[in-house]
Amino acid sequence: MTRPARSRSLTACIAGWMVLLISCRGGDSPVTPPAVARVDVTAATQTLSAQQTVQLSAVARGSDNVVIPSAPIAWSSSAPNLATVSTTGLVTGVATGLATVTASSGSAVGSLTITITNGAGVLSRVVAGTVDSPLEIGQGTQATVEGRDALGGLVALGSRVVTWTSSTPAIATINSNGIVAGVGVGSTTLTVSVQDGSTARTAITTLPVIAIPNAPLTVDVAMAPQLFIPSEIIVKLGGTVRFQFTPIDHNVIWSPRLPGSPSDILVTTNALVTRTFATVGVYPFDCTVHPGMSGRIIVSP
Repeated sequence: MTRPARSRSLTACIAGWMVLLISCRGGDSPVTPPAVARVDVTAATQTLSAQQTVQLSAVARGSDNVVIPSAPIAWSSSAPNLATVSTTGLVTGVATGLATVTASSGSAVGSLTITITNGAGVLSRVVAGTVDSPLEIGQGTQATVEGRDALGGLVALGSRVVTWTSSTPAIATINSNGIVAGVGVGSTTLTVSVQDGSTARTAITTLPVIAIPNAPLTVDVAMAPQLFIPSEIIVKLGGTVRFQFTPIDHNVIWSPRLPGSPSDILVTTNALVTRTFATVGVYPFDCTVHPGMSGRIIVSP
């Protein structure tokens, strides 16, 4: 049966419009990534000994200095017999000499010169210690860390990241700068970790914290208008501290409140108020009526 001319014409018209629509859309064109103008290469250290490693980092940037995170990076070493480099930028020392490690992305390149030594001057280990040892409860000291090469010589740690921890913070605390505070009686292990490229080099030192000899069983604390006298009180475990309040309003608030802290003394005048301490420790306190008026009680066995 012959199709009517009108039907054939309509079909042809629809087909033509479809072709025109497709040709106008042209599909989704791929987005061209920006061109890499330079590659910045960094490392925690540029000096190694044989078998040591360091992780290099490479950042690709466009001509506008914007980072291009999707840019592929290829690594190479000018002297693989002296230093090799993996596809991720991990450099391994092989033999004494100089090697240039290059990171490339397209036509852009960045590089670092790596020095491989016989061990002298290259960080091999770290040594930890403290300025004072043993430490009395309530005292503070400075923890120390030194770098050593394979021959025992001193190596500057430079900008390497140093992290400190205490195995028993109830005995002694330590902050990020290595400042130690004895807050209990016993022994703790201080651990230092020094990040050396991709390797963390660690060392430990044992710090005893000892009791204060001849600590009294009873201590009096006077209240000046804006001062506790004395502001540091040493008392024997189980002993009593007597706070002598004057006609001026004062209070005694334990801050921070630690296990073993007695109850706070609210605003009081013209009274003698006592507190007994049954737990070894260091207990800071404030008078919140007078900002800056503070003290601490050291309870020793």
